[in-house]
Amino acid sequence: MNWVKRMNQALRYIDGHLTERIDSRAVASQANTSSFHFQKMFHILADVTLSEYIRNRRLTLAAREILGGAGILDTALKYGYETQASFTRAFKRLHGFAPGMARDPGAVIKAFPPLSFQLSVRGESPMEYEIRTMGEFTLAGIVREFSAKDGQNFRDIPLFWEELDTSGVIGRMRQAADRDGLFKGAIVGACLGFSVEMEEFGYMLGFEPDADFEFGEFRQFSVPALTWAVFTGKGGSSEDHQKIWKAIYGEWFPATDYIHDEGPEIEFNLGGNGVDRFEIWVPVKKGNEEVYEQENRKEQ
Repeated sequence: MNWVKRMNQALRYIDGHLTERIDSRAVASQANTSSFHFQKMFHILADVTLSEYIRNRRLTLAAREILGGAGILDTALKYGYETQASFTRAFKRLHGFAPGMARDPGAVIKAFPPLSFQLSVRGESPMEYEIRTMGEFTLAGIVREFSAKDGQNFRDIPLFWEELDTSGVIGRMRQAADRDGLFKGAIVGACLGFSVEMEEFGYMLGFEPDADFEFGEFRQFSVPALTWAVFTGKGGSSEDHQKIWKAIYGEWFPATDYIHDEGPEIEFNLGGNGVDRFEIWVPVKKGNEEVYEQENRKEQ
């Protein structure tokens, strides 16, 4: 499919510019999409943020050059580090030891080879989704910042849910949630406020309040009018949710004319009929070259 070729073209662009400053907009233009959409898709499909991938590729090549006899400071400057100290910290985080120890006997270097996206034909079960255009609505809840580096968010967010459940906060949310609203009284998780390089984001654990609700301990978040792609999944585990997320970015987006719009991603569990089901809401808009150019200009 064309999207596979475009994504791999973007990956080749990255590898060809590792000794230069890499702008996410320039990378996204290789895939003929917006920077925001490309970084979201890359993160979901590759299980690593774009900036983390670039950093790991640079440090892989840097280690190889140091093993070949290159000077540490020269290598640091070559791969975009302003000082030897900052390079040493990054090198040690990845490889587990300082650059000067890379030549020691028994030193084990980590290598991150270039990625390559491939077409995988599945289709064993159709995706259930619908497109909905919704007006503005309000969420209330607790917001915390999370890091997407090294998949830290997948470990920390379940602990966040557990913490608020144990402390009774989720119980108070359930009592205040509008059972006649969009989410039928469900507790929702909403990803919002991604940083430009997709390494940190805000996450709200919350609910849709009724019109007379007094927010008190909860933060108010207004969601603007948007078009949503709404996906339905079965199961209650985090793995079930991740499977649908992978399918959204690996199968659904490439097969449609939509791209990710700016707005929160929302997921929540549905009750009833003895079957665990959930919905994922993704803000979308029609994509074309003009839209991509406008989005990339906006981020400059």
